[in-house]
Amino acid sequence: MTEYARRAGSRPEQAGSSRRRLGPARLLRGLAGVDETVLRRVWHERARHTALGGTILGTALIAAFSMWFAVNQVIGRQSPWSLVPAAVWFLFILNFDRQIVTSMAGNMQRAGAMLARLALSLMIGFVVAEPLIMRIFETAIEEHIKEQRSTQLDTLRTSLLSCNGEKAATAEDTSTIEECRGYLLSFAQTPGSIRRELTGTRAEAKEFQGVVDRESGQLRTLRDAAAKECAGGRGTGFTGRPGDGPRCRQRTADADEYARTHPIEENTRKLADLRGRIVDLEEQLAGAVTTFEKTRDDQIAERVEQERRHQGPIGFLERLDALHDLSTSSAALFVSTWAVRLFFVAVDCLPMMAKFLSGASGYDRLYRVRSESRERIFTEEAATEERRFVDQYSAEREEIDNQARMRRAEHELTLQEHQVLLRSRRDRAVNDLADKLLREPRRQPTDPTDPASPATRRPAPDRNGQPERDVNAHVAF
Repeated sequence: MTEYARRAGSRPEQAGSSRRRLGPARLLRGLAGVDETVLRRVWHERARHTALGGTILGTALIAAFSMWFAVNQVIGRQSPWSLVPAAVWFLFILNFDRQIVTSMAGNMQRAGAMLARLALSLMIGFVVAEPLIMRIFETAIEEHIKEQRSTQLDTLRTSLLSCNGEKAATAEDTSTIEECRGYLLSFAQTPGSIRRELTGTRAEAKEFQGVVDRESGQLRTLRDAAAKECAGGRGTGFTGRPGDGPRCRQRTADADEYARTHPIEENTRKLADLRGRIVDLEEQLAGAVTTFEKTRDDQIAERVEQERRHQGPIGFLERLDALHDLSTSSAALFVSTWAVRLFFVAVDCLPMMAKFLSGASGYDRLYRVRSESRERIFTEEAATEERRFVDQYSAEREEIDNQARMRRAEHELTLQEHQVLLRSRRDRAVNDLADKLLREPRRQPTDPTDPASPATRRPAPDRNGQPERDVNAHVAF
């Protein structure tokens, strides 16, 4: 590593800065991702970056309160456990805004990146703003929800009353039952059977009353006519002679025959019995109706109370619906909610906008110079390190090649020494054999013409079919 790289890589400012006490202002600048060693060069911008860190902290706190309100609205009550998601949301928004602000340091000319950051800030701003809006208009929202719930319970009670009358309960009105599907209650006993029996008894009594009145009137007419004839009454169909004459007896016999052939007295007794039965049924019906209405009212009350329990605490979605209903029904509330919503969205976007609107500062320029310098130093360090390792590996590879060549040379030398040794041993063996042959006595020369003579005898072939060499010739050679 070069001397410049060592000087640039070392940061003597950190030693002095680490010994400085961490105050609130420096902590706020830390939230904004400010490098104190660079900021020390432009010390006059400390207040600016301290304010930026305070803006980030304030945005994260507002987001934490929003999450706390949202969790409490979801569970329907305030709970200390809601602080856990609020703290997580606080850290998330804090790091998100810090990342956006630090990514803009020294790099504020890219429009695409700025639009992407703005879009993310807007989306998170709307998420943060909604619980706060519902908290601000909480009174109106809860009153609206309570009215809606009360209306729902009243509608349920009315539907149960109208759909569980005597006709609906006894399935006498099928059209009503079809319209009241889901609102019908079950009863062990209804007054419908008593009412039907009472209706039938009244109809029967009315029929008997007509028969008795008609027959009684006819019998009374016949008897009046017989009495008038016997008394000598005058008129159409009367003789005008008093006494028990044939016409008198005939009319009296007709009246008696009519009374004998028509059970007027029996019908009168039946009519009296029916009227007594009607009175009993009316009393039974009154008691059955009272019992039915009490049972029905108890079931309706239980059903309404069950529905009230199912409503439970006011939830988050219910608040959203109520806020939407109130906004659509009131123009003033609509404008107010959107004004508050846009305000909180602007607050959430404030760190990025503050960084963007303030423009490139001296710190941003120095930060960019420092970062580019660090990149160049790292590039040179990487290249130097790469060259060092490449040279090291090249030297190791050459050493391995040299060792391989040395091993091959040693092997060739060993092979040559072995060959020389073999030749030396062969020469000694030949010399020893030649000396042995020379020490043997010579034979007398014989006749050349003698076939048995050594001079004329040809050497015998060896195992390969070649003539045996002359040892003396070899030795002479």
